[in-house]
Amino acid sequence: MNVPGSCGQWLSREPNFEIAPMTSSSTETSAAATRPKPRGPGRKLAFALMTAGLILIMQEIAFRAIFPIPETTLFNRIRYQLLAESDPRFRPLMKRGLVYDSLVFESAPDGWRHVHRLNRFGFRERDFSIVPPAGKKRVLVVGDSVTEGQGASASETISANLERDLGAGYEVLNLGVVAARMDQVSQLACDSVTVLKPDTLVVVMYANDTPSPPVPPKTESLGFLFSKVEKEVVADSAIRWLPRSVVLGMRLADGEPIYVRYFGNSIRYFSPVPDSTNPFKPGDPPLPGLKPELEAAMRAGKLNPWLVHQSTQTPDMIKADFALGGSPEMHLRAIRQVCDRLKVRLVVAFVPFHGIVHGRYAQALKDLAMPAEVADALTTDPAYAAQSPQIRSICDRLKIPFVDTTDDLKSKENAGEPQFWPYDSHPRPDGYATIASAIARSLKP
Repeated sequence: MNVPGSCGQWLSREPNFEIAPMTSSSTETSAAATRPKPRGPGRKLAFALMTAGLILIMQEIAFRAIFPIPETTLFNRIRYQLLAESDPRFRPLMKRGLVYDSLVFESAPDGWRHVHRLNRFGFRERDFSIVPPAGKKRVLVVGDSVTEGQGASASETISANLERDLGAGYEVLNLGVVAARMDQVSQLACDSVTVLKPDTLVVVMYANDTPSPPVPPKTESLGFLFSKVEKEVVADSAIRWLPRSVVLGMRLADGEPIYVRYFGNSIRYFSPVPDSTNPFKPGDPPLPGLKPELEAAMRAGKLNPWLVHQSTQTPDMIKADFALGGSPEMHLRAIRQVCDRLKVRLVVAFVPFHGIVHGRYAQALKDLAMPAEVADALTTDPAYAAQSPQIRSICDRLKIPFVDTTDDLKSKENAGEPQFWPYDSHPRPDGYATIASAIARSLKP
């Protein structure tokens, strides 16, 4: 019997799955629900502001990378560059200074060419701050072209090797200036110690630094230099957070130079003939005693054209008696006094002329017009080894630690490892490493 409302009756019914047809109004309602809502004025404004802000940030990053502002313009390599005021390549840069420029050096007969990329202070070194880094001892290496590292890459110089030899606790800065004389080196030493506040100063003396000009460094104005640099550093920190475009506009209005990091001047240090800085002139007859291939390279700016003068003048320079004049004592004494006043450790290192280190360089010197009897006698006549003991004697009197790299270089040469370039006469990369190792031994605790 079927009971109304019973389970059996419910199961016997057919389920009704019929779907009501969708009307046009319901379709429009569904489409409207899925359609994105139009942006309101507030959202459009926020997006525009975000886009503009991103553009301004990217512009500021680019401007700061391309247009640097040095902390000071009072400390720059060009102030210590030989004859910069009269050299047509450097004279226009006297006010601006050498900032992110490049110097090109080449010695084709020796098989090398290097571009010296200069930092914001004009030195062949990475950028560094006036203020020493926290937790590191700052070491300055000051000198001429041997210090700058002519004939080697930036990673192979004395300072680069010395920093690796000393380890992570040291910052070693290359303050070498090609062609600087002893009076310019001593002024640079006094100025850099005053401005950069190092723990140690290493003065590297090369064979052509004596006889020295009787012009002592100007130390009476160091206090003025320090105060002026301090003011410039403070002024730089005050505008550091201004937009770089604003700072550039301020500099233009004040007639100050604008520096460009990646598009600086590229100066060929040895210019080809005709040029006032090259002693060879068009139409001049061949120079007697000079190998024709070397003269051709000098005329083309691919070899130091002054090497002939070096070959004929260096023998007398390296055997000069300081008692007769040209002693570097006044320079070293002034540097020592400044270092004592500022509590900076001072070390003097000596690098000899390659001709006295090994006889392998005699032939190259003969090719450069040095008399054969002189070139052959450089390694055997003790008169040509007079520089080192005289400089050591001065350092002993002034109580300055002295590092003579001659024996280290001779040891490597005798072991069959050439330390110098035959024609250019500067150390090879291996030679710079040997010199740095000798200096490092004197600096390590």
